[in-house]
Amino acid sequence: MMCLADVEGKKLLIVMTTGPEDPEKTYAPFYTAALSAAMEVDTSMYFLMHAPKLLKNGSAEQVKLKKGGTLKQFINMALEGGVKFYACEESLRSLCEIDPADVIEGVKIVGSSTLADLALEADSVLSF
Repeated sequence: MMCLADVEGKKLLIVMTTGPEDPEKTYAPFYTAALSAAMEVDTSMYFLMHAPKLLKNGSAEQVKLKKGGTLKQFINMALEGGVKFYACEESLRSLCEIDPADVIEGVKIVGSSTLADLALEADSVLSF
């Protein structure tokens, strides 16, 4: 069993590919990110494929959770906890057809090579 001292200063990367078309799979990555950040783990999320759709202004409010509430609550929890959000520009523009100006505040738009950089720097990588 790990204690808090074992995780402080560690880096976690969460790679997210799931978008609003599969709402049951969207909340856990944000919850996990917020939890790890609260444990003082340097936490980043990288969004590609359909996942950038969740970052479009107004989109997360439309993703309803079975037990009530919306995905926006989990996104806010992660951002307020200090989780860094990176969106793949290629996925955002080409696949999701979203203008970077339409993305929520706090998201850094980056190239696809950033994923490799983040993964190589991380102590652990989770994929959703």
